[in-house]
Amino acid sequence: MQTINLLLAGFQSAFELAAFITVVVGLLVGVIAGALPGISFVNAMAMALPFTYAMGATQAMLFLGGIYVGGVFGGSISAIMINVPGTPASLPSTWDGYAMTRKGQVKRALTIAVTASATGGLVSALMLTFLSAPFASFAMRFSQPEFFAATVLGLVSVIAIAKDKPIITLISLLIGMAIGTVGVDPLYGQARFSFGIPEVESGIRFVVVMIGLFAIGEVVDLVASNRDLRPKKTDGKPERVRLRDILAVKGAILRGTGIGCMIGVIPGAGATPGAVIAYGVEKQINPRGAEFGTGVEAGLAAPEAAKNATTGAAMVPLLTLGIPGSAATAIMLAAMMLQGVNPGPLLFIMDPSMVYTIFAAMIIANVLMIGAGFGVAQMFSTLMRTPPAILAAFIVVLSLIGAYGVRNNIFDVYVCLVFGVLGWAMKRVGFPSAPLVLGVILGPLAERYFLTAVANSRQDYSVFFTRPISATILFIAFVFVLWSLWPTLKSRIGRQPA
Repeated sequence: MQTINLLLAGFQSAFELAAFITVVVGLLVGVIAGALPGISFVNAMAMALPFTYAMGATQAMLFLGGIYVGGVFGGSISAIMINVPGTPASLPSTWDGYAMTRKGQVKRALTIAVTASATGGLVSALMLTFLSAPFASFAMRFSQPEFFAATVLGLVSVIAIAKDKPIITLISLLIGMAIGTVGVDPLYGQARFSFGIPEVESGIRFVVVMIGLFAIGEVVDLVASNRDLRPKKTDGKPERVRLRDILAVKGAILRGTGIGCMIGVIPGAGATPGAVIAYGVEKQINPRGAEFGTGVEAGLAAPEAAKNATTGAAMVPLLTLGIPGSAATAIMLAAMMLQGVNPGPLLFIMDPSMVYTIFAAMIIANVLMIGAGFGVAQMFSTLMRTPPAILAAFIVVLSLIGAYGVRNNIFDVYVCLVFGVLGWAMKRVGFPSAPLVLGVILGPLAERYFLTAVANSRQDYSVFFTRPISATILFIAFVFVLWSLWPTLKSRIGRQPA
């Protein structure tokens, strides 16, 4: 009862004019920043951090929280409409979302994406409100072995994404992991695969790789094939999206939401593993799993729900333990500390008004995201009516600016262009590029967690199997691999002569 009263008081504070405008402005900034390729919402939060100096602690958290909620969804707009993920977590949305756009179902795809994202975010915000303490105590049991196991689960989920090309997909994943090792060793500080080039020693950022493979590669393919990036128009009257269309994918939305909430509460996991795992699980469970990648609604709904479900879940360890659950919440932690606020269990006792105002604002932001998402999507629809040559030039310029802005380094622009040509070549020969990107993203995380866990256990490699949580997650990953490969193995066994 006390929680309900505090939440109602939080809603009252959040609906005050200044607080409400702060949430709305932050939400719009996040959606736009997430939708623009190369301009991620995390960068937008980092750039917004200095502006929070002039705000109060609660207002600063409302502003950054709005950017966080809007930005996680915003990346899906460009992913669905032009096959360019605005954020790494939006990568799975390209697989079925853009396929729906090419069929002339862009409105249906955006409606499903917004609904799934809002549902996942709203459920995670409610979880943040009512289940913070239990989830925080569970997250306290996670250490480096558990983080490694969770990352491995994300990596093996790529196998489920592979349709009939598990070997090629595995090769693409391993290439991506190899690219992720370029730079300085995370444990010993030694340069690897830099070949004496100083710029390479700082590593190859996954954002630059992603922009090159998808944005630049898409434009090169457009120019080479004289293809129109604009979505096809449906014959007759515009297709209406009805409630039954949303209810048809309610199972995928609920499963994605549950996975996102579980992954998001793990410190350091973030939205990308949640979206990838949700897509892989849904591909195995859904009756139309074999059709995933051709424009199946459930293949879009599951990762959309999952990635937004990580937003509220990632704030659980932040507010209750003072541990950021993602890069975005790390910026929010910095904002709180700049305001002289120390997150942790005492915060719920010393300043419950601030805590529950944040809870209420997260709920409000996820509801308002429906309107904000459609508004920004309409802006992109207007953009896509421009001639393909102008649209391609716009994407290239924006992508190169985004690549340069990652570290303000011209070397990243060159890397982006190289991967753009590589992405076009991979697309032409049918070599999957998505596993490569996921390998670049998750490979370094797995390496860092593995090396740290082994070093802390004094070279005892059994630590991953003697700890119950990490052993359970690794067992699930092993079962997931067998489950994914079983149809292929079964067909090959059936073809063998008696």
